[in-house]
Amino acid sequence: MSLPAQAPPAWLAEEEDEKNHSPKAQLSPRMPQSSASGIGSVERGPTRQLSEESKQKARMLYFGMKIVTLLLCVLMFSTACIRLEALSGVSDSGQIFVATYMIFFSILLAAFEITQMQQIIWLDHMLRRNFGFLFSAMGKAFFIIFVAFLCLGLDGELPLATGIAVAVFGGGQVAMYLKHPEFFEYIPPGYGPPAEQQSLPGANQL
Repeated sequence: MSLPAQAPPAWLAEEEDEKNHSPKAQLSPRMPQSSASGIGSVERGPTRQLSEESKQKARMLYFGMKIVTLLLCVLMFSTACIRLEALSGVSDSGQIFVATYMIFFSILLAAFEITQMQQIIWLDHMLRRNFGFLFSAMGKAFFIIFVAFLCLGLDGELPLATGIAVAVFGGGQVAMYLKHPEFFEYIPPGYGPPAEQQSLPGANQL
């Protein structure tokens, strides 16, 4: 025989209601305020404190990887375009498919690197919604390795050299992250992802 459910006392219900509607309950430490303000925002872990020497190394790594990535994007784009010009006929449809994806992925990766150095709000939000894995060091490294296998899927010596170069760069990024993950958490002042959309003037017009 089950007893009927009874309502809690009035004083207890009022106390629970005050707790649920208090400012501390709305802004709990488990739910950062910034995670609800931006669509597709990527949460970052706690940034480690670096010494001045480590900051200098992290800064050099930050810009060095950006420059190398952009150069590889140009190389992949050029390789795919050269290969497309040499292809003809239905028999080369697989090569055309791979070369087209190489062009798209090289433009995507270059656009991501540009948004990290030049604040473009709409492009940053588009990348966060559709390609959020690029904002993770390991996610971007594995994506670069994936693109390297696409390069190796094309025939010719130039695609082979391009694929090896891209694969070595992606593997080196994974090894560097496993050895010094704190370097990938550091972002030089004035760079990195753009600020939250709501914190910028005129953001509601986007």
